[in-house]
Amino acid sequence: MEWESLNKIISKSKNIVLSTHVNPDGDGIGSELGMYYYLKAIGKRCNIINVSKTPDFLDFIDPDEVIEVWDDEKHPFFMKDVDLLISFDIGDCDRLEKIKEHTEINHIYSVSIDHHPYEGDFFDLALVDINYPATGQMVWDFLQFNNSNDLNIIQANALYSAVITDTGSFRYSSTNPQCHLMASHLLGLGVDPYRVYESIYERRSKEQIMLLSSAINALEFSFNGIVCGVIITREMLNNCSAKAFHVEGFTDFFRSIDKVQIAYCVIEQSKNVRINFRSRGKYIINDIAKKFGGGGHKLAAGATINGKTTSEVQGEILNYIKRKI
Repeated sequence: MEWESLNKIISKSKNIVLSTHVNPDGDGIGSELGMYYYLKAIGKRCNIINVSKTPDFLDFIDPDEVIEVWDDEKHPFFMKDVDLLISFDIGDCDRLEKIKEHTEINHIYSVSIDHHPYEGDFFDLALVDINYPATGQMVWDFLQFNNSNDLNIIQANALYSAVITDTGSFRYSSTNPQCHLMASHLLGLGVDPYRVYESIYERRSKEQIMLLSSAINALEFSFNGIVCGVIITREMLNNCSAKAFHVEGFTDFFRSIDKVQIAYCVIEQSKNVRINFRSRGKYIINDIAKKFGGGGHKLAAGATINGKTTSEVQGEILNYIKRKI
């Protein structure tokens, strides 16, 4: 990995913005915070600006409340003085939304640190390696490269949250020995694994449980039960007073159903449709995501689609899957 190239870029930069994708998850937020405190420690002016609010269950990893949410009145002017954007776990650069727009307008040098495949040309430096199970592990490697071993407890909790959320608490096939070495190092710095687990996985809101119940009732099985999926409509979200981020983990849950090999969620959002795919391992599904302009890993992928209804998207998904099985 070209960590020395990143060091040179950081050393020349005076005003840095860190960001992650819309509807951020533990890996994106944890990676940002891990890098933020390192940059502040070396004397850099740095802000975290995301286009979506941090999900409530991840608030605990930002006790200093340093993460800002994009403000149309404030941040367009702020971005005029930014000379470096570092994005984390982004996958598709369009998921930066307003951050991407103002990076282009202001000709800001942009870097991506990511473990999702990337084939575009938006980023000036794309530090991408799909062999990493989490972007947070990439940030940890960067910090190790710079001999930054004495992380503060906020960094440690953030990076631990990043790696456990993207490895399913070390259950996914992407988990490697380095994940456990990283976890051991972070626990040595004071991370309480039960507290982190409880905060992420045992604080499900009433709204999320109600939405999950609605989704289970709407679940559809195809191809003799080896495929299951659901359309989550705006009406379902509204009836449960839920937000798009409440869908986090649903596709993994549906994949756990006996005999299911492929699970998907089609989520109706205000301006587009989001798809999440999960595979148990027999079938690769990131090629399906690519057909919708998305991408991801072989067994976990997604896409955002404009100009189509949820029913149209579901029909296309099933047609693509039919050709596989």
